[in-house]
Amino acid sequence: MGTDLFEIVANYTYDWESWLLPDGRVRWINPAVERMTGFSVAECLSMVDYPLEIVHPDDREAVRALLQSALGGTSGNDVEFRILRKDGQAGCAAVSWQPMVGPDGERLGVRASVRDISWRKSAEDALRLAKVDAEKADRAKSRFLAAASHDLRQPLQAVSMYVAALSRQSMDESSKEILADIRTCLDAGNELLEDLLDISRLDAGVVVPEFADVPIPDLFELLEKSFQREAQDRKLHLRFVPRSIFVRADHRILTRIVQNLVANALRYTEQGRVLVGCRVRGGNAVIEVWDSGIGIAPEYQDKIFEEFYQLHNPARDRRRGAGLGLAIVRRKAALIGAPIALKSEPGKGSVFSISLPIAHSHQAVAPVAEDVPLDLTGRTIAVIDDEPHQLNALETLLRACGGQVISANTIDDLVTRVAASDVAPELAIADYRLEAGAKGSDAIAAVRFKVNRAIPGILVTGDTDPGRIAEAEASGCRLVHKPVEGMSLVRTINQLLSGVSTAA
Repeated sequence: MGTDLFEIVANYTYDWESWLLPDGRVRWINPAVERMTGFSVAECLSMVDYPLEIVHPDDREAVRALLQSALGGTSGNDVEFRILRKDGQAGCAAVSWQPMVGPDGERLGVRASVRDISWRKSAEDALRLAKVDAEKADRAKSRFLAAASHDLRQPLQAVSMYVAALSRQSMDESSKEILADIRTCLDAGNELLEDLLDISRLDAGVVVPEFADVPIPDLFELLEKSFQREAQDRKLHLRFVPRSIFVRADHRILTRIVQNLVANALRYTEQGRVLVGCRVRGGNAVIEVWDSGIGIAPEYQDKIFEEFYQLHNPARDRRRGAGLGLAIVRRKAALIGAPIALKSEPGKGSVFSISLPIAHSHQAVAPVAEDVPLDLTGRTIAVIDDEPHQLNALETLLRACGGQVISANTIDDLVTRVAASDVAPELAIADYRLEAGAKGSDAIAAVRFKVNRAIPGILVTGDTDPGRIAEAEASGCRLVHKPVEGMSLVRTINQLLSGVSTAA
């Protein structure tokens, strides 16, 4: 009666059930086998090699080994294999099994339960394809941004050089105001391109933190000077409350993180104040940026850290940025191991915070020299760019600063002109991408070979493609990104010529 009751119950289970005797013969099969395989119970019982005749040929040896193991007393769960249905179609299944033992300890055989997982495999395949499509779309987006960014940087680079050269000329007040407005417009375009560059550098894996002890008071003083004018223009009260401690971090990365948080707070606060402070919690310092702005609803608090995501800006007002600032914050914070947190309530404002370990040794990073001269009198510089406007703009700037320039559009012409010059160049500047697949690093190497000296080299690039950035970083030359501000480039030239080792 017990066995009959078991079979009655098992006949109504959804999965394909089998009872194999200790010698491997089939004792019983439930009707679900026909739903899964197309074979009736009677057809299965008449098979010489059940259940292997239903198993896909490529999986039979694996299932045979599994059966031998099961008959030896093992148990298992959710082992996948393929079946071959009566209509010739393949299907996916997963088997679980366990030994059966009677009340007196007698071995009764093995109970095997097979579940149809075709739907699960289809879902996995669909998910895998969706992932592949998403990765393709992401790569396409990166290629588009890299190409668009490069093409935008080219004219902005030339304009920046001309503006820097023009600023060294005497002019009336009206002309100075116009020049100042041009700089403002350039700065707006540069901000977006710098954000795109940051994302690309992070994608390329070329951002390597250089940890040092960063003094919080100095960091806050720098940021207060940077943002006080903007806060006044917006009629907002901006206050920094420093604490006399050092934190262990990369100085440049931390500065950019807090810059982005403060800039974001100012953009989204229409009235009231922005407060930047530092608390000590345990062994960590927590930098907090408070604002009395519009606040962020809970359902959006993760989304705002995604690239190009912005709240309350359907018209894409450029005064509120491009939607990259917080994406950069999250990724740079992860790079230095600093957790980012957000507390916010719509209509009441937000608090962004970043937690960093407190430093006790005070091995502070050396400050960047800002008093590097902007004069190039007596300096000879080799320059190559295959675009005439770019080359002319750079020549104009260097000569306006008193420098002597040896320039060309191709590597061969540059080497010829260097050889013909009475004065050897002390430094070489090259656009990273030249005609016919040539690279700026090749041009600098050729000039070094001709003058028989390892003169400093500067590679100027408009690329944001992660692969190209990594390749350029590995060249051994100073890498600067278009559009570089003219006086910043001159400062970098003088730093290299005088042996000052600071990042451009």
